[in-house]
Amino acid sequence: MAVSYDIKIRVSYVDTDKMGVVHNSNYYRFFERGRIELMRYLGVSYKKMEDEGVMMPLIDQYAKYLKPAYFDEELIVRTSINTVPAVKIRFDYQVLREKEGKEEILCEGYNTLAFIDERSRKPHPCPLWIREKLSKIL
Repeated sequence: MAVSYDIKIRVSYVDTDKMGVVHNSNYYRFFERGRIELMRYLGVSYKKMEDEGVMMPLIDQYAKYLKPAYFDEELIVRTSINTVPAVKIRFDYQVLREKEGKEEILCEGYNTLAFIDERSRKPHPCPLWIREKLSKIL
């Protein structure tokens, strides 16, 4: 069972290109905002984890662009986790627009982050307190 969380964002002028279309690189920023808010919703604090010496570098990322988003539109960023992490964690994303009561997928993608020890920069198991929180949900 997956856990997911939605946030709403409004496209800023700075997010767009000369045509008023959201620039492709900004979807990764939207993904990050969704990831942080999903973790916060689950009670997982990046700050607490980093204070404990665990970092989460990005190891891969993918986006498929289906339809454009435009300046000043309100978008939904849906972020989900499907499995309890071991030494890496994958987040799946959909960026949607609500149109006439229906959701329209504009972009979908994923990214994977590893857990590493801050000092050694070597792989580190997912902190137990995070695994326990996710195990109760997934």
